[in-house]
Amino acid sequence: MHHQSWEGPLPSPATLEAFRDIVPDAPERIFRQWEVESAHRRDYEMMALKGSIARDQRGQLAAIAFALSALATGIIALFLGYPAVAGVVVGTTIVSVVAAFLYQRRKS
Repeated sequence: MHHQSWEGPLPSPATLEAFRDIVPDAPERIFRQWEVESAHRRDYEMMALKGSIARDQRGQLAAIAFALSALATGIIALFLGYPAVAGVVVGTTIVSVVAAFLYQRRKS
């Protein structure tokens, strides 16, 4: 009884030799396919990373726009004579921004 073990993304050298006996250019074809698949995987991972970064940037821009519009609303409410409304709007905006910042830091 003979037991052989091999780990890795490619067949063992002995297996490659056996394939070569059947199909002369089999090892080259196997390596070429592995290289193509590896390049595809790296491209896909890079595309996913770029998409994730773009999504995060859009979220940050939306959060900034929301915070600035809420602060502007609070300032307008203050000038129109509604200090309680201005305090609530500005206060909740500040609390929300600080909470989001702290949550993000804790998450990472």
